[in-house]
Amino acid sequence: MPRSKRRLRVKRHRRGGCGMFLFLLALLLLGAACWRGYRQMCAQIDVAAGRFMQRVEAGDEEGAISLLLEREGGEAALASLMALFDGPGYTYRGAARGRPTGLFSGRALVYFTVDGSLHTASLQLVRRRGEWLVESLPEVKIMDGALVEKVARDEQGDSPTVQLLWLGERMEIPAPAGLAVAEGMVARVQLFGDAAIFAPLEEMRLSRLLRLSDSECEGELEGNLPLKAPLSVYLVEREPAYRAEQGSLQDLVVGMSDLVLYLSEGGVAAAKVEKGAYLPRTIRVLLRQNLHQLSEESLFHRQIRLNSAQPYTLEERRSGALLAFEPGQSVLVEPAGELIKVTPEGLESMEFAHRLFVYAREGGAMIVEGLVRDGWPGRDPAYRGILEIANQGGELVLVNELSLEEYLYTVVPAEMPVSFGAEALKAQAVAARSYAYRTIFSSGFSRYGAHVDDSVMSQVYNNRPEDPLATAAVEETAGLVLFYGDAVADARFFSSSCGHTANYHEVWSDPDGGAFPAAPIPYLKALSQVPGESFNLKDEGEMERFLERADWPAYDALSPFFRWRVEMSGEQLTEAINRNLAPRYQAQPGSILTREGGEFRSLEIPRNPLGRLLDIRVLQRGEGGNIMVLEIEGTNGTYRILKEYNIRAVIRPVNYLPGAAPVVLQCHDGRRLQDYDILPSAFAVFEVERNEQGEAARVLIAGGGNGHGVGMSQYGAAGMARQGHDFKEILQHFYPGTELRPVYPAL
Repeated sequence: MPRSKRRLRVKRHRRGGCGMFLFLLALLLLGAACWRGYRQMCAQIDVAAGRFMQRVEAGDEEGAISLLLEREGGEAALASLMALFDGPGYTYRGAARGRPTGLFSGRALVYFTVDGSLHTASLQLVRRRGEWLVESLPEVKIMDGALVEKVARDEQGDSPTVQLLWLGERMEIPAPAGLAVAEGMVARVQLFGDAAIFAPLEEMRLSRLLRLSDSECEGELEGNLPLKAPLSVYLVEREPAYRAEQGSLQDLVVGMSDLVLYLSEGGVAAAKVEKGAYLPRTIRVLLRQNLHQLSEESLFHRQIRLNSAQPYTLEERRSGALLAFEPGQSVLVEPAGELIKVTPEGLESMEFAHRLFVYAREGGAMIVEGLVRDGWPGRDPAYRGILEIANQGGELVLVNELSLEEYLYTVVPAEMPVSFGAEALKAQAVAARSYAYRTIFSSGFSRYGAHVDDSVMSQVYNNRPEDPLATAAVEETAGLVLFYGDAVADARFFSSSCGHTANYHEVWSDPDGGAFPAAPIPYLKALSQVPGESFNLKDEGEMERFLERADWPAYDALSPFFRWRVEMSGEQLTEAINRNLAPRYQAQPGSILTREGGEFRSLEIPRNPLGRLLDIRVLQRGEGGNIMVLEIEGTNGTYRILKEYNIRAVIRPVNYLPGAAPVVLQCHDGRRLQDYDILPSAFAVFEVERNEQGEAARVLIAGGGNGHGVGMSQYGAAGMARQGHDFKEILQHFYPGTELRPVYPAL
């Protein structure tokens, strides 16, 4: 080979080796640069995380916010984080181990100590315009009132874990070191990173719960206590093993004794209730100033004058103050700012800061002077049990607490004429007891310290004196309540049917979501009250034929309202609708709809909403024939009215026109009632006569029954009793599938 070619090969070899060296050197330099950049980025992340945490620890909220990426969304989380490190237990130690997680994102570990043990939490950061900012904060979970449901150990018997229940969520966490944790403990638990701090809450056993609202509760001896939100309520069972389930505020029933509360920072954070332990034997009745005025105003009294035929006592239990009075000595009670002023007859006034309890001795009754009740002509009503007087907002609230059975002594004769006979009265006593017992647990009047009121909003109570026949009916059914499955039945009742009852869900809306129709209740169903006959009353024609006939052999046939008729001029009915449409909209805006364009919507009712009446149409009936949806058309607008009470309250058979004759309601028994306050029922049909302009000149309303039509018809119960049925058969007819049980185990 020529010498020149060998030299060329050598040169090429040398050049190739040099290139590889340079390439490797470049890679090395690049790797070193990347490593330095990576280390610098890690250091920057650590510095940014540390700077942020230093401001958190120092309580510098403004400085910490300036280092947050999403300031609006992160402010609440920041407040929790700052509160955590401001309080005892958590001590910040530094930020380290910053790592990039992307080109412009990273994370760092925050180090802190709890009881001398080192713990960590992760902080997420992002780079924006050359600066590292905190993108998201580690969750700080503060569970004020968490319940320790279970304590367990791992397979080796070490490292105990705790199962917590809080607001319906169960979680398992390591047990805190140095604290004896037991099942049933209620604590303030702070979770951050991999650490937890337990602080057992102060336990208070409330003497008796007398009042409950969303924001506070009142104990008989403890007074008012604020409730913290969210309040944790636990329903616990101890046998055969300790277990708990999440409850709600509705599980705290006014009247409960020995209720266990847990206090945190001056408020009640949690409550514990023994499941099924509360067995109410008394009922708390809110006494209205006026039974015919069902507004909130009638719940309050500007003054109360008390008396008794027996010696009686006035007591302020929180302070222990006690006053004794002679029979016939009256006492005037009035509000005095936030206090209660008491002026005994012939003595100086005195003031009290807390709820008063007034009761007659020797089994006597307390008289409330000047409290008008229809069935006490010429006399003031007398009340068994205890009267309680509280100042709420500068006015007095009057509550009567007495035994459930004594309560029924005046409910039964107020709700049903004693002439209906013993078996009908017994059926009424069971239905009223069932309704009352169930209502105690719903506590609709708990913010006033009561279970029910004394009006038709609950059950009419003490509107007339006790009657021996009604009292005997109560005593002969003592403690018996209707159950459906394991729950007390919702034993609705009403005055009289048209020969058919209605389905619950086709009369009322859902109590929780408000949807109409509601969910069906199996034992509150539409039933024929004409033995041996069935009807298709959803059909308008058949409903008209059914109501035209007044001689059906129905259980209710002797009711004055079995059939009724109303005739109104077009002007009278127009004025009634114009007067009553807006108030019903205010009460139930979702049930009074206005046509706008091609749709019906919930809209404010204008002045003179109807103009001149053109037509009135039934759009939907329930299975029992009750009107569910009524459409009213006028020259100014068209409206749809949902639900029977709204329909009855708008189509009132009342004359509102000056100088015009009263509207007459002609009853089945020949009675003629003038300007009856409400349409007796929604089991009705309409006949409209029009003038030459097509406007309603005369409207004839024909109907049957009196009341909502669901459950037991009282006249129907009397009719069944006359045919030889006993109270158990009556109840089974009107509430099919229910079962009679004693509500108290001893009975």
